[in-house]
Amino acid sequence: MKKKIIVIILLLLIISGMTGGYYFYNETVNQGHHSSKQVIVEVEQGETPKNLLNIMYKKGLVKNIMMGSLYLRLTNPKIKANTYAFNTSMSLKDMFKEMGNDKSSYIMNSKLIIQEGLTIPAIAKKVAKLLNMNEKTILKTWNDQNYLKTLAKDYWFLDMKTLSNKSLLYPLEGYLYPDTYFINDKKPTLDLVTRKLLDMTNKKITPYKNKMTGMSVHQYLTLASIVEKESLYDEDISKIAGVFMNRLNKGMRLESDITVNYALQRTGVKVTHKMLQTKSPYNTYLYKGLPVGPVSSVQIKTLDRTIHYAKHDNYYFFAKKDGQVIYSKTYKQHLEAVEKYKWY
Repeated sequence: MKKKIIVIILLLLIISGMTGGYYFYNETVNQGHHSSKQVIVEVEQGETPKNLLNIMYKKGLVKNIMMGSLYLRLTNPKIKANTYAFNTSMSLKDMFKEMGNDKSSYIMNSKLIIQEGLTIPAIAKKVAKLLNMNEKTILKTWNDQNYLKTLAKDYWFLDMKTLSNKSLLYPLEGYLYPDTYFINDKKPTLDLVTRKLLDMTNKKITPYKNKMTGMSVHQYLTLASIVEKESLYDEDISKIAGVFMNRLNKGMRLESDITVNYALQRTGVKVTHKMLQTKSPYNTYLYKGLPVGPVSSVQIKTLDRTIHYAKHDNYYFFAKKDGQVIYSKTYKQHLEAVEKYKWY
C-alpha cells in the first residue's frame, strides 16, 4: 500500500513538473510582456540565435532565458541581418518569425530625431528630409484647420478652440514630442509621422492630465516651452519655472527674451530695444500673462518640473556665460547681477 502511495505521489510530482514546465515554456514563447514599449534590435551578419537571445533578454524582450534556449533548440530558427523595431508585448515566437522574414513590417527603414527645444519650422525641416517632401507643404498641412480637426478627434490634448486662434504662428507648436522615432514603414506618410509624434505626446503627458490644475494643457505647455528654452542645466528647470510662476501670480510681465525671438522667428542671445517693442501676442515684454502659445517642443522632464515648480521668493534671473544662473528677489539686485556678469 505504501509503495502505491509513493508511486502515485511521484507521478503527481512528474505531472505537476511537466505542467509547470509547459506553463513557463508557453509564457516565454507564446506570450509577451503586459507592458508595451518599443525596443530596437540590431541583427548583424553572422549573428547566432543563441547570442541574439541573450541580447534580447538584456533588452527586456525575453521572459525566461532557459525556456528561450529550449525554444531555439526545438525550432532552430533562421534569422536575417537587419534592424528591427519590436515591442515588449510581442511573443518570442513572433519576434523570431519576423527576423526570418525579408519583408517583415518590423524592419526599421528610417529614423527621425527631434531634439527638445526645436520649433515647428525646424521639425518640419527634419520631417521633410525623411519624407522627401517640401517643408512648406508640411507647414501648410500642420496649419490646415481641417487637418487639425481630424487630429483633435483622436487626441484629448488638442483643443480646436485653442488651435483655431489665428494669432498662433504654428498651431501644433509644443505638441510634437521631442524623441528618437524609428519608422518601420517603407513609404511613411506625413499623417503617419505626425500621429507618431502625437502618440508619444499622448503617452508622455496623459499621466499629468489631472495634475495640470489652474491652467489648461495649452497654457502649461506654453510656460514649459519658455522654461525649456531658458534652462541650460537640469538643476535650474524648476527654479526658473518658479520665477515665472511668481511673476504670473503677481501680475508681472514675464519679460522673456525667448518669446521675443519666437515672435521674430529668430535665434540669438542679444535682443535689442527695438526687438522688445515687437507687437506680437508672443512678446511677453509688451503683454502680461503667457504668450498665445508654446515657443518650442517640450520634454516631459521640463513639463513635470514646471508643474512642480520650485517655491521661492525670486522674481528675476540672469544666466552667466558658463550657464550658471543668478537669481534675484528685487529688480535692483537683478540689475547689479546683469551689470556684473553680462557677457554679450
